[in-house]
Amino acid sequence: MIHAGCGWSKRGWRSEGSNQCSYPLLGIVITAILRFCLVLSFASWLLPSCAAPASPAISAESAILVDSITGKVLYEKNAHKRRPPASTTKMMTAILALESTRLDTVVCASSNACCTPFGSLHLQPNETMTLDDLLTGTLLRSANDGAVCIAETVAGSEAKFVDMMNRKAKEIGANDTHFINPHGLYVAGHYSTAYDLALIARYGIQIPEFNRIVKTKTVVLDRSIDKKDRFVKNTARFLWKFDGADGIKTGYTREAGHCFVGSATRNGWRLISVVMKSKDPGMETISLMNYGFRNFKGVTFIPPGKPIRTVPVVGGVRPSVAVQGIRPLGVVMRRQDRMDAHSEVVLQRAVAPIIKGEKLGTLTAYLNGKKIDSIDLVAMQPVARTLGATIWAYTRIVGSIIGVILLGCVGYGRAIAKTSRSRRRSVQA
Repeated sequence: MIHAGCGWSKRGWRSEGSNQCSYPLLGIVITAILRFCLVLSFASWLLPSCAAPASPAISAESAILVDSITGKVLYEKNAHKRRPPASTTKMMTAILALESTRLDTVVCASSNACCTPFGSLHLQPNETMTLDDLLTGTLLRSANDGAVCIAETVAGSEAKFVDMMNRKAKEIGANDTHFINPHGLYVAGHYSTAYDLALIARYGIQIPEFNRIVKTKTVVLDRSIDKKDRFVKNTARFLWKFDGADGIKTGYTREAGHCFVGSATRNGWRLISVVMKSKDPGMETISLMNYGFRNFKGVTFIPPGKPIRTVPVVGGVRPSVAVQGIRPLGVVMRRQDRMDAHSEVVLQRAVAPIIKGEKLGTLTAYLNGKKIDSIDLVAMQPVARTLGATIWAYTRIVGSIIGVILLGCVGYGRAIAKTSRSRRRSVQA
């Protein structure tokens, strides 16, 4: 009897009508597949850079992570969607205060400021403190009464200060931002975006006093009336939870949800993050920061507001002057990419008097052998001329004038003599 199909033998499956078994062929195929999978897994282990880094799991309605120097976006989620920013608004309030008013200015609280809802500094009418203390308390405790007091001090009224805020926002490039108050309490038409808040934060951290305040964890204020309510603790718990954390501002209203603008620096490289309407802003900020520091690397050629070199000054009341870049300069790459970065600085001869912002050199940045950019280096402060150098300079000027006059007289005399000789020759002729 002939049976169709295969039968089992000691050598494996065999087909009727064939004297050879198909099992060895099947074994070869299986072995080849196993080898291919092994090679593939080994290659993926050797070349992890082929796969894009996994994005952090962010539940916030809007979020962004940027390099603080270049502004390069490393992660974003609905970053340009307009949302109420809550107390992150106070970043702009602080920027305007620091740019327009001395920190040692004594500020007096008005009745209007003291009546601001959710005034966590609990200011009392006619209470005084320095702008430094008021600004620090306002940012750390997110005090709405302090924000109004600052606005009235800087601009004379809250409305005029809000106009300044909106002009500054446009100047920075925050075109999807509009302020109606200096503190961030919800009102229709008061909005910003995660991208714009990152822009404002990047601008703010270029001000040394802004940096000092936003990374402060606790402080004791000097108050004229409320002597008991002096200890202030930063509302940003992120400062205690993340290595390298150095800011910036919390925010919450029922409509905005929990918002946080974070900042962290590691090995000289600083990242800025924003989460808006987040269920856990602290942990989501940590997730964003870990994502950035693990998957990217940055080199800062010119940090914001910091000196690059010092230049000797000839004839100055100070022997040298520090120079900084006209703008920050840096580069960001994926961590697995090669980064051979260096810079060349060329300085000019500096002769007093030096004015602030005067060009005294250039810095040229290179990455992997290619030129990235060339930035002017300018004086960070003025340097007056010494008395001796001033007298010598005037002496040289007077001497130069006298020399010009003498040369003019000699030339004039020669011209007259030449004319006289020509006349005599004509008469003789």
